[in-house]
Parts: sequence; C-alpha cells; structure tokens
Amino acid sequence: MKISVITLTKNNCTTLERAMVSLIDQTYKNYEHIIVDAHSNDCTLDILDKYQKYISVVLHDKGEGIYSALNLGIQAASGDIIGILHADDFFANKSILERIAGLFKQGADIVYGDVIYVLPNGRLWRYWKAGDFKKSKLSYGWMPPHTSVFVKKKLFEQYGYYREDMRIASDYDMILRFFSKKLQIKYLPEIIVVMTVGGESNRNLKNILIKMKEDRRVAIDNGYNGLKVVLFKNLRKIRQIVI
Repeated sequence: MKISVITLTKNNCTTLERAMVSLIDQTYKNYEHIIVDAHSNDCTLDILDKYQKYISVVLHDKGEGIYSALNLGIQAASGDIIGILHADDFFANKSILERIAGLFKQGADIVYGDVIYVLPNGRLWRYWKAGDFKKSKLSYGWMPPHTSVFVKKKLFEQYGYYREDMRIASDYDMILRFFSKKLQIKYLPEIIVVMTVGGESNRNLKNILIKMKEDRRVAIDNGYNGLKVVLFKNLRKIRQIVI
C-alpha cells in the first residue's frame, strides 16, 4: 500500500530539509514524496537537489493558490493514500507512516490523529487533540487537524478535489464533505505532525477574518448552520492553547 506525501514549497530554505528528513527516516518505505514548488528563489532548490533521489517528482505551482497546488500534487500521485506534509512541519516520530498504513490495511478509508504547534523557539503553543470521530460533532465545529489526515486517493476522484475558489478554508470543506460520507474513519490517538506556528489561516487578523467568513460559507454549503459551526470551531481552538 503506497502512500503519496505532498509538500508545497515556496522559499522554505530554513525548514524544508527538516520536513524531508522526517519523511526519509520513516520505517515504512512504500511511499513517494511529491514536491510542488512555487518558483522558490532561495536555497530551497539547493535542498531539493541535495535530496533529489528521495523525491518522486517536482512540480511547478501554477500560481493559482494553495489548493490548486495541492490538487496538482494529488493528480500526479501514484499512491493509494494521500497525505500532506507542509514544508514548515515534520512527522513526530519515525513510525508514523507505518502505523497509518496499518490502519488502512485493516480497512480504513481515512485515518487522522493529533498535532502540536510549536513556536519558532520550539516551545509548545497548542495541542490539537482530535479525539474519536462522531458525525454529530461536525455540527459543532469539530474537525481533525488537516495535516494529520490521510485519505484514499480514490475519495478525491469520487467526492471531488480541493475547492479552488477558497483562499484558506478549502481543507475544512474537504473534511466536511469526506467525513459526512459513510466511510471507515479511524482515529490514531497520537501526535502525527509537529507544526510551526504561522500557517496561512492564522498569519494575521485579516486572514483570521477571511477564514471565519469562508468557514461559514463552507458549513452552509455542506448543510450545516454556519454561525453555530464557526462559533464552536473557534471555541475549540481556544481550549487547545497550552501557554
């Protein structure tokens, strides 16, 4: 069972190598690494050249946004399972892919887990403990960390790719669409990915407001109460902060 891991890059010179090594060190070796680069002009390309034997393919971002780049990577993937590892992040330990693959071999369609956010100095800032999935939770703003979610590639072919009309919330839309289906969804109760604070959705107040607006639209489009979902979704985030 092959896992395709997609990494988007744009001038990630200081963190990309750490992300790549965390994948290379995995005990599960039946994977491919797909890089989608947005025309980096720092030493990112040197790092890609250094680790080229570990990379299956390097694609060039069309400049149409994060979700267009993700869709490009998914369409190029040859694996049975799709996962995402941001260039600023890294896998929490060396056995993550092995444990995820094991759940898929037991019949899972989707596997997800927990993530932690750390500050640039390494201090823990937020612990996103997803917990067990119940469909009723979706009405109250529940979602698993997007970077912890691994899905069978065929689900994108069946239920659609990432919406490219969204700037920030297309990952939430994908989760609502997929998790609302009658699928085998398995929770792996451990930290999957360590994330660095400063992602697109939380970069500044403007982006936070855009995300809330898009979250409401996504919830309504998927048949949920938009205001209710956005309220509970943001309350959940507050409870995850640990400093």
